Amino acid sequence: MKWYGFIIAMGIVICVVGAYFAAKKRGIEGDIVIDIIVICLPLAIFGARLYYVIFNIIDGGEWTFARFFGFDNANGEFGLRGLAIYGGLIGATLGAVILWLWKNRKKNPANKRITFMQLLDLGFTFIILGQAVGRWGNFANQEAYGDAIKNSALQFFPIGVQIERLGNEWHYATFFYESVWNIVGFALLLWFYLGKRKSFDGFNFAAYCIYYGIGRAWIEGMRTDSLWLVPGKIRVSQLLSILLIVFGVAYIVAHCVMAKRANKKIFMFVPVNKLNDEYYGYEKTKLAHPMPDINTKKKRKGDGNVVVDNSGVAIKLDENVDQADSVVATDRRKSAEDTKQRHLSEPEEEYEDKWDD
Repeated sequence: MKWYGFIIAMGIVICVVGAYFAAKKRGIEGDIVIDIIVICLPLAIFGARLYYVIFNIIDGGEWTFARFFGFDNANGEFGLRGLAIYGGLIGATLGAVILWLWKNRKKNPANKRITFMQLLDLGFTFIILGQAVGRWGNFANQEAYGDAIKNSALQFFPIGVQIERLGNEWHYATFFYESVWNIVGFALLLWFYLGKRKSFDGFNFAAYCIYYGIGRAWIEGMRTDSLWLVPGKIRVSQLLSILLIVFGVAYIVAHCVMAKRANKKIFMFVPVNKLNDEYYGYEKTKLAHPMPDINTKKKRKGDGNVVVDNSGVAIKLDENVDQADSVVATDRRKSAEDTKQRHLSEPEEEYEDKWDD
């Protein structure tokens, strides 16, 4: 159990560090990652626990209040053994809603606000990495494994894993399969997010839903410890995986349909040097309106408010902010010139030189 907690914590740290730098490259202030941890992480842990307990009770499990919070070791399960990933994702998404409402308060400057889909894109690009690392916590706990392996030729890691409490019996290492699947998925999502070809807000989240849903639906069918919606018939995680796939596909298709209706180009995998308002949804992205802590190094000639950041991404500064700054600067110059003019036009004061006797 100690290794389980350590591995989960390590996964969180890796994701936080990676998300901080990725956010800044995308045009989002890095501090948003701290807000995500403070608000979303506790809800993710609570959601993961609540989800597991609810469906474990449906499957015939018995729980007490103390055991729910990990204080009952009567069954040899002291601690939070029993966290469901899908419950964690639901809790994290609820936290994202709260953070989105907080960041979009009226008193916040427009260029410091962030949309719900921008939060999900950033969060789920790195959540899948956390899931890949966290699956090794299942290895430490000897859980999330598949059916028994009868063929002795396949009784080796990484095909299988030995389960001590079952007399070192070999079972399919489904935790490992999902970990590898998620690592590949993270590489793809990171490329989508930081690569030289950009897509509309929400694309990364939709891609996560499709990719993770496919892998989880396949791997869940091999596991022996699934949570059941209808015992022996419908696995909860497989059902949710299918719903995720449907949602992801529908979200991307909806973008294409709305772009066509608006007589604009589809904003998917567009080279950064070609980004402009002709692409549907571009004007709403942080590529067009980055948050104020992004360091820009040069202004692109002939592109108005378009600048190129340190990572080579073309971004468009908020026109309202620029105009306001321009007005303030103009007022200051006029004030300084008026002061100087008044000083020059004032006659010199006449006086007599007086010497002390």
